[in-house]
Amino acid sequence: MNDRTKSLLSKLPVVKDERSKETIYENIEKKRNEQMLKSTKKKTPWIIPGIAAVIVLLLAVLITPGLFNQNNEATNIAITQSDSEETSATPSISGNDSKAEHATLAPAEEPTVFHNYIPAFQQSEGTSVVISYPDPESMLLVPLSFSLDKSKSTQENIDFILTNFPASDYALEHSPISEATFDFITTSENPTLVVNFSEPGDGLSSTESIMINDSVQQLAKSLGADQISWQTNGKEGYTLGNFGEADPLVNKKPTPFYLYESSTGTHFLVNGPALQGEEGAEMDMALSLMKNGDPNTPSLTPSIPATVSIYSFDGNGSEATITFTEESTFASEEEAMQTIEALMLVASQYNYETIRFENTGFDKIGRYSLDKPLTIPSSPNGVALN
Repeated sequence: MNDRTKSLLSKLPVVKDERSKETIYENIEKKRNEQMLKSTKKKTPWIIPGIAAVIVLLLAVLITPGLFNQNNEATNIAITQSDSEETSATPSISGNDSKAEHATLAPAEEPTVFHNYIPAFQQSEGTSVVISYPDPESMLLVPLSFSLDKSKSTQENIDFILTNFPASDYALEHSPISEATFDFITTSENPTLVVNFSEPGDGLSSTESIMINDSVQQLAKSLGADQISWQTNGKEGYTLGNFGEADPLVNKKPTPFYLYESSTGTHFLVNGPALQGEEGAEMDMALSLMKNGDPNTPSLTPSIPATVSIYSFDGNGSEATITFTEESTFASEEEAMQTIEALMLVASQYNYETIRFENTGFDKIGRYSLDKPLTIPSSPNGVALN
């Protein structure tokens, strides 16, 4: 070391950490306990532990305490900002009323229009009904959401939709329930959808039976029915081909959501097969299928793109937080919209009402502002009829 260097070093201010060892230890313990508390939250198997970063930071504090003390004012500002950001990202636990006040609803003004994807039907738009339409090969049903005119009966609304929706414009076939009549009874303890066919279903093929059953089930769920009264010529009972008598109970088992692209290039969210027993008890299985796809449904593609991974899923009462990894990237706002709506719709089947998304790479996606929890839409693929 030359004399000039020694002279310059001698002029530097003395750096000294005024904190006691006990204070430093307490700070370390506090950070460690906070990290352990966070790790006890419910998370999916994809969680990447973040405690290593905290340990590195704490080691830096021990090794170079003087540097932290020397820049004490700047450090305090950084910590305040971090705490503020963490607080704003923490889901509210003060009850449903509080959450509803801060949740982001779809605005009443003109919605965002995407080139290929049809966004979901929003709660704020009123009551909707789901009518399903098969693809040309009758391999799957595409659930479409339509507004209900409350001044009309259930039958009048369904007739209007079946008459005016141009299914062929979307490369879809006519609805399997177009030959039935409907009534929705809400006066009983269990709201009931009455579906009446003029012809018995004994001669239906397996595919036809599945299409009719699933279409009626989707319709019943969208109306809020608990039961289905299957009738033939006004009399109780309807046979679904070789499957036998139709089930009067509404199937509310959770299903993953996938993407289906019709030959017109339109993207729809479509329900996969219902998850049975233990695999449907937790949302993890649905998320895994939505990320990796289902080999039994090759015509459907994952609703979580390959460039996106879930870092963590935290459930707290009726609110959930889904955080994507820092490396996750969406190809476009439209792709992000498809993914977050698929995740919200599957979460609604597990009784979540609002969801906060983090690390999307967007401040706003379509009608959603991502600085607040989002209210889950009521049903997929909202279609407006002229």
